[in-house]
Amino acid sequence: MDKNIVFLLKFSIIFLILTALIELIDLSIVQNFIAQITANFSRLNAIGINVFAKDGVFAITKLCTGFLSIAILASIILSLNKPELKKKFLIFFAGGIALFLLNIIRVIFVLVIGKNFGVKAAELFHIISWFSTALLIIIAWYFFTKKITKIKNFSELL
Repeated sequence: MDKNIVFLLKFSIIFLILTALIELIDLSIVQNFIAQITANFSRLNAIGINVFAKDGVFAITKLCTGFLSIAILASIILSLNKPELKKKFLIFFAGGIALFLLNIIRVIFVLVIGKNFGVKAAELFHIISWFSTALLIIIAWYFFTKKITKIKNFSELL
């Protein structure tokens, strides 16, 4: 079977499993933490997972935790044959922490936009910033993995 198809199948299965786990696991502690810290930085009030802006309420859902972005990264890393497991773990660990922290900054921006320009503007920024983050994950992973493994061509990772 073609290596690209095998990669896509592995990626899809791993991503579906991780997405299901995100939905099944109780992440309320993380959601509350993100709501509180982002509300504080945005100078808004939060109760539980809800952050209150002038014309609406933002709920920090499981998908707002950054774990979906981390699942994308994990799915890519685990779907490839290279690098070796130790380097995969290092890339995942460093990338996961960076993504979690970047997601908090992204949520702060969403809340600040909501506070200053309204919920509709925040919703638009939320969508654009999530897709931009997903693209950034793939690009950053690609360049850092090539640098760490000293591989010149993506097909060498398959």
